[in-house]
Amino acid sequence: MSGSPDYDLFRAINGLAGRNPAVDAIVVACAKFLPVVFALALVGLWLTWRPTNQRAAFLAGVSALVALGIGQLIGMALPRPRPYLTHQVNLLISPTADTSFPSDHATLGFAVAVLVWRYNRRAGSVLLLIALILAFARVFVGAHYPTDVLGGAMLGTLTSIGIALLSESSPLRNWLNAFFALLIRWRLAARSPETIADPSTIRSK
Repeated sequence: MSGSPDYDLFRAINGLAGRNPAVDAIVVACAKFLPVVFALALVGLWLTWRPTNQRAAFLAGVSALVALGIGQLIGMALPRPRPYLTHQVNLLISPTADTSFPSDHATLGFAVAVLVWRYNRRAGSVLLLIALILAFARVFVGAHYPTDVLGGAMLGTLTSIGIALLSESSPLRNWLNAFFALLIRWRLAARSPETIADPSTIRSK
């Protein structure tokens, strides 16, 4: 592992830690708490009471859960020690015993951001930027190698694309429409004059 491009990049990024207490505090906060931003974003999208945003929030939540579940299976099949277990690192957060690959934080961030982006370009672009910051922060604090967050980003992205395509196919689209019709009946979702079938035609401005 030592001398590999992955480790060299990890060392370059993690080597920035410990130089400035204020910068360290900001990046640690990002590494720990930015996942909360994605949860709040989904709640915020739902509370806009716009059908497109509510569909995006629901599917993004499903995508995140599916991607994290797949990530757990990958971690069990291909366990990888955390950087601080095999190298001298600038560790800024508490150590954990779970596998390093793929990064759950990156998986969550990109699963949510990419799905939201398909329905709402403005909100999705902001979330993608936050996901990138989160991925960088996880390497900076010494919790992951760059390939860990890259793997998580790819897993989250591919899962969201798959969920979106499945949701637009006839059987699942009909099920989703029936599910949202039930929520509308219970006044838990916004009523829409149209059936949402192709997000590319009705993205929020």
